[in-house]
Amino acid sequence: MERQGPQKSQVLTSILIAVMFAAFSSPSLADSSADVADLIQLIKTSKTKVLQSNQCDQGRAGYYEYPTEDGKGDTLVVCANNINIKDMSALWEVIAHESTHVMQACNGGTIWKDEYHPRMLRNLKEQAPHYALILEDYRGEEKMLELEAFNMELKSPAEVKQLFQEYCLSSRRPPRSTANPEEDNLSNLTGGREAFRELLAWASNNLSKEELKELAAILESKNREWIAQAIRSLQERYRQSQNLEEYRLF
Repeated sequence: MERQGPQKSQVLTSILIAVMFAAFSSPSLADSSADVADLIQLIKTSKTKVLQSNQCDQGRAGYYEYPTEDGKGDTLVVCANNINIKDMSALWEVIAHESTHVMQACNGGTIWKDEYHPRMLRNLKEQAPHYALILEDYRGEEKMLELEAFNMELKSPAEVKQLFQEYCLSSRRPPRSTANPEEDNLSNLTGGREAFRELLAWASNNLSKEELKELAAILESKNREWIAQAIRSLQERYRQSQNLEEYRLF
């Protein structure tokens, strides 16, 4: 689950670096369109929408919007203007990564126990150090969510698909969470702090001065209901600006 203000965030710069590194040290184990198509079909079977956008911010390869109580969100987006969607390895990395966030939504939080995270981080530092670098920009549970997503990219396609079936399609799975695991943080209405920063940066470049003043007043009001309503309204305007299309592999 970015549009810039006057300065780009360190997170986005790191992501762009990671995309560049991928051409030389890709951890992906998928080489065929069949792997990508299979995983996309599993995601769609779980009722998650899979869309593509040609207007994502520079450096953003994809993102996942968590479900909301009003039935919106639950959307995985591939940024076709920032990756070559005909490159199956690059496309697999994006789908595998973002599908992890879908699994986390299905599970209501991280999908592995806390004791496994240190091992994942060591593995990431050894096999994909550029991803470990990106993680340095995250904190708390959000960092663990991203760690699991990067770790998923290192797994084989068979493992990723099996895990997705287990967490999102199994009859034993819990009801899908309608919020980001960091539920108390209002920024997670947009899918986390990173997406929240992107949304505000987009607003600063696209709203009128009067609208920005009104938004600032609402955000400073500390009225949770007003803020949540403003964020959802702003997010809807942002989504409409992204020219999202139904994702098609070919």
